Amino acid sequence: MEGKHIIIVEDEWIIFDELASFFTDKGFIVSPYIKTYNEAIAWMKENLPDIALLDINLQGEKDGIDLGEEIYSTYKIPFIYLSAYSDEVTVNRARRTNPGTFLIKTKPRIDKEQLLVSVKMAVAQNNPLKFSEREGIFVYTDYYRDIRDESHDTLKKALLRFEDILFIETDTEKRNYIIFHTAGAKGFLKTSLAKAKELLPFHFARISAHKIVNLKKIEGKANHSSFRVNDLEFKIGPQYSEEVHRVLHSFYHE
Repeated sequence: MEGKHIIIVEDEWIIFDELASFFTDKGFIVSPYIKTYNEAIAWMKENLPDIALLDINLQGEKDGIDLGEEIYSTYKIPFIYLSAYSDEVTVNRARRTNPGTFLIKTKPRIDKEQLLVSVKMAVAQNNPLKFSEREGIFVYTDYYRDIRDESHDTLKKALLRFEDILFIETDTEKRNYIIFHTAGAKGFLKTSLAKAKELLPFHFARISAHKIVNLKKIEGKANHSSFRVNDLEFKIGPQYSEEVHRVLHSFYHE
């Protein structure tokens, strides 16, 4: 999401400042403080963002749902409601504007990591071409000793499609390599899991210090400590459990 523009329309400065700092740290370009329908429309006419984050209770005559309706009909960008109001009338009115999602704003803490997942999904779903631009990754079919060693040029490369990758792990013997596992083949890269994670779709989640798993390959139901992929059992490290289940809940109903 590096360089994506997000407009945050929020009538409380403290909440805006908290969210703006968070999304800036994540690489987003954030709008200035905007707290009314009219300010938001004026800003978007000059600066069309990639996504809008809307509070419902705004200053002025028109609220965030009025703004969502205008964004849907005129600007054709994804938007997400983040509101403390969750009564049936408000939710039904908001639902008719086709938002990316509706998240409950609870004080004093907003689950910003869950919000980030929702924002990433909404942006990606609004840009289907982005998915087709990167469908997989080229890996080596064997090891090479050093990136400066000319002999690695003679090794074969293979394209692994993201949809076919089951999991990725650090090589236990050659710690500077990672191994990509599919149902029928392996691939190797001389890199770290952290760097590989930056190249992968959002449904690849880190489950331990040494493994990343394609969560769309889960068989059956995942519990808070383990799940199965291709008849293999994977344990979720305690510090990774929240991230794993946040990603799961973003594309699976429970």
